[in-house]
Amino acid sequence: MKARRVFGGVALSGVVAVTIALSAAVGSSQESGQTATWAAMRGLFVVVSNLYRYSLNADAFEDPKNHEEIARLLVALTEDSGQLKEHGGGLDPSFDFVRRSIARDAQDALDGFRDANYVGSRFIVGQITENCVTCHTKVPAVREFEPGKEFLDAINVKNFPPAVRGKLQVASRQFSDAMKTYEETLLSPNVTAEDLVTFNTFENYLRLSIGAMNDTKRPASTLTEFVSRPDMPETIKAQARVWIKSLETLNLEPAKGEELGAARRMVTEARAKTTSASDRSGMVEFIGSITLVHRYLRSNPQNDVVLAEAYYLLGVAESYVSHSFWISETDYLLEKSIRQAPKSEVAKQALAFLEDYRSSTSNVTPARAVPEGQTSIKDLRKLTER
Repeated sequence: MKARRVFGGVALSGVVAVTIALSAAVGSSQESGQTATWAAMRGLFVVVSNLYRYSLNADAFEDPKNHEEIARLLVALTEDSGQLKEHGGGLDPSFDFVRRSIARDAQDALDGFRDANYVGSRFIVGQITENCVTCHTKVPAVREFEPGKEFLDAINVKNFPPAVRGKLQVASRQFSDAMKTYEETLLSPNVTAEDLVTFNTFENYLRLSIGAMNDTKRPASTLTEFVSRPDMPETIKAQARVWIKSLETLNLEPAKGEELGAARRMVTEARAKTTSASDRSGMVEFIGSITLVHRYLRSNPQNDVVLAEAYYLLGVAESYVSHSFWISETDYLLEKSIRQAPKSEVAKQALAFLEDYRSSTSNVTPARAVPEGQTSIKDLRKLTER
């Protein structure tokens, strides 16, 4: 009888069975009224966390003794992420990109592993957590996640570089710890201005603070302390002062049902003070608008024109905020806006912005696209003209 390998406390004689069992257990609870979402996400986490542990060690990932188990994990991840892509797991439609991105990454990692491209497969496994971060910073941090803490303890996350540690903490829903990690990074004399920019520390911290933690006072206080650092260049400190001022006036509590209007005003205000796509002056308002639109979408609006505007606002805001080489939602969201109500005025605005966006980023290495994105401007224009 073949022995079962026990990895991280989970017997992996059949990871799919483990995932189903875990999902069923979660399904008996009523967490936030989104049982399906939690079941799907926890099931995925079982697989991703075990894969990630293998990915930390190139020798372990490439060791033939582990190939059968890693292959089972990758197959389970592909199957589970495929189901998430098809059925949605209770998330609103604006999360389609993340669902498809996870499915794409899972399939690419599996294909690479089967082709003995272990370096490429291992790299993709390491990047899959980017999808978790993208999702977790857009919805309220209603609770933390005990399996996530166990996972981080098992890999001794304290020894990881701060940029990696913070992302893993967000991916594992350890939001309070992630806040501390980013704040220590911003205030550490051992972290240079170049490090902060290279690893998108400001963006990640503000997304977490505003989007998940619904907190503007704490980041304002942290950034106030940051600008007192004598080793920081004045250009970065001046930018931080702009964000502090924005955080002090940002209102994330409009009347219920008025979130979309508030988000529209924030995007307009942020664009008015932003001189280029690389100008980060409006980042707080853009992140605030993203947060409010996602709150609005959770009310399940049905009007196509309203939905088109929601996706348009998300696409515009993401174009100014996201600097990720792995996940960039702008293209997808703007196309989704156009397809939602192709004859509407907002579709024309989305098409014009998308055309400018693609033109301005034509010389930049693009983030990975999902199969359903990247329709040509010519074909999208035909939709608006029919």
